[in-house]
Amino acid sequence: MAKSENNEVMFGARGKIGNLVVFKNFGENQTVIAKRRKKIINPKYTIEQERTKEKFRDGVVYAKGVIANADLTVRYKRLAKPGISVYNLALADFCKAPQIKAVDISEYNGLVGDYIRVRAVDNFGVTAVKVSIYSASGNLIESGTAIVQFNNLDWRYNCTIVNPDFSGGYLRAEASDFPGNLTVEDVEID
Repeated sequence: MAKSENNEVMFGARGKIGNLVVFKNFGENQTVIAKRRKKIINPKYTIEQERTKEKFRDGVVYAKGVIANADLTVRYKRLAKPGISVYNLALADFCKAPQIKAVDISEYNGLVGDYIRVRAVDNFGVTAVKVSIYSASGNLIESGTAIVQFNNLDWRYNCTIVNPDFSGGYLRAEASDFPGNLTVEDVEID
């Protein structure tokens, strides 16, 4: 792939030349010259590839919706770096779910006021973290929304119910982002 920037001869060139190369324009002054892709007739996809294609299709719909909404466009435009479009940012945000990096239960002893810390990250920001505590038999003890901390990485959930038999139970942390992606992680309570 060759790039041409500020070239008066190539400026604005786009399209294909025979079956050899394709000219594409990016940004205001960049032309890319690439080898023409060969079309595969009746490709066979794995189940995982089909899921990925479906997620990408949904992401395209989301990105188009962002562009059609002035408020959302402004939100993404604030995050855009030079040469990156709002559409591409919205698509990237949709395609990547948040990650739960750590769940710290060291301060949880089954008492009111104990807290649980969840570290959750996302390429464009985590919007909510929910914490649920379950007994060893799988019954829900309590559930609620964690509060983001000053570092914008950690979320703190303050426990509100006494749970004397917390050992053997588990905790579920759920992190979500702006497009609605959800990541769930279960942690056993010893």
